[in-house]
Amino acid sequence: MRRPAYSSSPINFSAVTRKIDVDNRLSLRNYYRIADNLLKQADIYREEKNLIDLYVILLRYSSLVSETIPYHRDYNALCPKERVFFRKKLLTVLDELETLKPQVCRLLDQQQNVSTTNHMSQFDGQNKISYASSVNNRASISYSNKQNNDYPRFSSANSIESQFQRMSISLPQPKQETLSRHSLLGPTGLRGQWLGPTAEVKVNYPTNIVLDSSEFSSLNQVGQQEPKDTGSKVEKSTMESVLSLDDGRWLDEESSLLQGHTENNDFQLSNIRQPSPPPVLAQVLSEPRPISPSRVADPRPGPPNFSQDGLPSSNSYQDLHIPVKIMDDFLRLARENTKRNLETCGVLAGSLRNRVFHITTLIIPKQESTSDSCNTLNEEEIYEVQDKRSLFPLGWIHTHPTQTCFMSSVDLHTHYSYQVMLPEAIAIVMAPTDTSSPHGIFHLSDPGGVSTIRNCQQRGFHPHEEPEDGSPIYEHCSHVYMNAKMKFDVVDLR
Repeated sequence: MRRPAYSSSPINFSAVTRKIDVDNRLSLRNYYRIADNLLKQADIYREEKNLIDLYVILLRYSSLVSETIPYHRDYNALCPKERVFFRKKLLTVLDELETLKPQVCRLLDQQQNVSTTNHMSQFDGQNKISYASSVNNRASISYSNKQNNDYPRFSSANSIESQFQRMSISLPQPKQETLSRHSLLGPTGLRGQWLGPTAEVKVNYPTNIVLDSSEFSSLNQVGQQEPKDTGSKVEKSTMESVLSLDDGRWLDEESSLLQGHTENNDFQLSNIRQPSPPPVLAQVLSEPRPISPSRVADPRPGPPNFSQDGLPSSNSYQDLHIPVKIMDDFLRLARENTKRNLETCGVLAGSLRNRVFHITTLIIPKQESTSDSCNTLNEEEIYEVQDKRSLFPLGWIHTHPTQTCFMSSVDLHTHYSYQVMLPEAIAIVMAPTDTSSPHGIFHLSDPGGVSTIRNCQQRGFHPHEEPEDGSPIYEHCSHVYMNAKMKFDVVDLR
C-alpha cells in the first residue's frame, strides 16, 4: 500500500530545510555529490507525484547551491563544469518551487485530518520490525536527555513562504581568503584542516622600497645580515635558516664579497638585503581548550528520538529498511579480520521508493585496519559502484572485534561525512563479543551532535563536549526497520 507523504502533524519546514554550514574538511566534489543526490531524489518524487517531498528536496537543493557551496574555499578554483551545471539547474528549480508552492499548501491543508495511527498501521507492518522499539526494550539504555528543545512549529503556509523567501540566486563574490591562496595544493595540502583567514589576518607582500638604516635595523626579516664584528658569530634560528636557504656556509663568503665591494664603492651594507620570501598564509592552530568534566559528552548512545505523538520523527528522517540478514553476512565476511583483532568496514547503499530508503547493496572496499580503526582506500571505486547502479549512500557498517557496542570519537567523525551527504544515513556497529548489545544502529543527533562534530577540529581519539541543547552526540535510530523480505547484493572490492 502506498504510504502517505506525511502524517497529520505539521511539517517542520525549519528543520527539514535548514541551511547546511560549509565544512572545508569535506571536498568540494562531495558537496556536488550531495547536490546530485538531491536531484535524484527529486526525480523519484516527481515520478511518484509526491509533491510535498519534492518541494522539500528542491528547497534543500536551492539552499545547498546558493547558501552553502559558494562559501567553500575551493569554489572558484575547482570543479568548474559542476559549478556551471548546478547553477543553471538552480534557476529551473526555483521556477518549479514557485509553481509547486500553492499545490503543496493545498495538500497540507487536506492532510491535517489524517490519522497518524492509521498511517503507521497500514504500511507493510507485517514485514518489518522497528529497530527503535527493540532498543527501547533493552534495560541497558540509561541515557536521558537533559532537555528537549524542539524546533518551533509553524503553520504550513507561513513556513513555506518563509523558506521560499530565504532562497536567493545571488551568489557571493570571491572572498579575500580565496584570493590570497596561490598554492596549487592549498595552504595545507589536499586534506589539510585549513580554516581560512579571519578579518584580523593581514598578509604583507614584499616591496621594492629600500628603507633607511634606522628603519631597516628595526625589522626582523629572514635573510637580513647586520654589520658584525669579525670575531663574533651570528646565531640564526632553525626557521630562519630554512626560510633563507642558508646553512651557514655562505656567511663568510658573502661578508668578504660585500666588504670588497664596500671598499671600491659607496654602497651601504645596511641597504643590501636578500629578496624577501613570498608571502605564506599559515594557520596557527590553538590548543584545544580543556573541557569541564561536567560538560564532557556521555560516550554512550542516547535513546531513539521520537516525536511528541510517540512515533518516529518522520518530519526529519524518512524510513530506512535494512535486510535482516545483512549484519550476519557482514560478520561472515569480516571473520578473518575479527580473528586477528582487526576491524572491518563496509559501505551501505540502496534505493528510494515510496518515501522509504532500502539498503540493497553492501560494498566492501579496499581498506587498512587496526584493532580500533579502519580506513577505506580507493574511494573512487566505491563511487563508481554507486553511480553505475544509481544507488544512494545510506551509511556504513564496521566491527569492534573485542570492544563493546558504541561509537568512538573517530567513528563519530567518520559518520559525520555520511550524514552530511544524506541525513538518513546510519552507522551499524557490530560487536560480536558484547553479549548485552552485539550490534547497534546509530546516527548523530541533529542539530546537536552534527554541530558538535562539525566544530571539532581534533583528530584521533578524544573527548567531546556535550551539545549546547543537552542532547546526546549520537543516538539509536528511530527511523530504521528490519525487513525480512528484502534481498541485497554484496560487492567485495578487496
